[in-house]
Amino acid sequence: MAEELLQRISGAIESNMFHGMLVIDKDFKVAFINDSLCNMWRINRREVLQRSLLKVFHEGRKVKGCGEYVGPLVESMDKEIPVLGREVYLRLASAGQGSWFLVNTFLLKDEKGRAEYAVGTYVSINRFKRMEFQLGEVNVSILNAFTKAIHARDQYTRLHSDNVSGLMGGFAEYLSLPTEEITMAYIAGLIHDVGKIGISEQVLNKPGRLSEPEYEEIKRHSAKGAEILQEVVGFEDLAHMVRHHHERYDGKGYPDGIGGAQIPFHSRMLAICDAYDAMTSVRCYSAARSTAQALEEIERCSGQQFDPELAERFRAFVQTAGLVSGVAEDDQTA
Repeated sequence: MAEELLQRISGAIESNMFHGMLVIDKDFKVAFINDSLCNMWRINRREVLQRSLLKVFHEGRKVKGCGEYVGPLVESMDKEIPVLGREVYLRLASAGQGSWFLVNTFLLKDEKGRAEYAVGTYVSINRFKRMEFQLGEVNVSILNAFTKAIHARDQYTRLHSDNVSGLMGGFAEYLSLPTEEITMAYIAGLIHDVGKIGISEQVLNKPGRLSEPEYEEIKRHSAKGAEILQEVVGFEDLAHMVRHHHERYDGKGYPDGIGGAQIPFHSRMLAICDAYDAMTSVRCYSAARSTAQALEEIERCSGQQFDPELAERFRAFVQTAGLVSGVAEDDQTA
């Protein structure tokens, strides 16, 4: 059973849609790089595996001329300390231009407590950095505070919020929505679960079926999230989107039981993106489904849980973008 779980987790890491992962050993040689990071950096895995990260990307240097490390993963291995939430601008020659990433690292240690491997996760935040200019410094600070609060709840909530925001932004772009609406879609995905701040971790992380009182507690998170966002000037539309992202097209959802076109457009988008990521992710109470299985379920629930037109467009978006999530289906800085 443990081996099967490890294989599922390994498959999710290998083909994760939005998060890149890079592993180096104590000699800075690349031990693992997943498909997502290869795609983001536009490199071939064979070009870097078992080669020194320093030689491949940094001309053999650990430190830049200014005295800073060439990247958070190198710094983490050299100092044997984790690096958390570091925003870095990576100028990758292979990609042709620079990109912003949020990088977190952690260490795998041997039996003597010495760092044996350093693991780095890379999340593209280009879209988010562009939004900073549109939102202004005050609202960005508030948004950052919300995301940190969400991320502090548990590992799954953090990854889920990042994935849903990426899906929302990509889907909005696919639908050719105006720039402001794409921005709002991305942010709605990022903070749609802010109401879970007030829910106990025992309920959030419960591996089995929820009791009726526990389910009622979970259901309060969309309305609670809207109440939190409503207090921020300029976030009124976001509050509206978040409140209704668990409504159903047939009117049987919550918190208000509205249906069809009464549900805000972005909330209808959010319902699909939220469900898709939940289905294709490894969770404490269920295995991940394949992309094909998740899209089949969305089609089955079209017209009941989901807006039928948006469900059809979402399936086309996933297939056109070549997205694969969850279970696998057949100056540079790091």
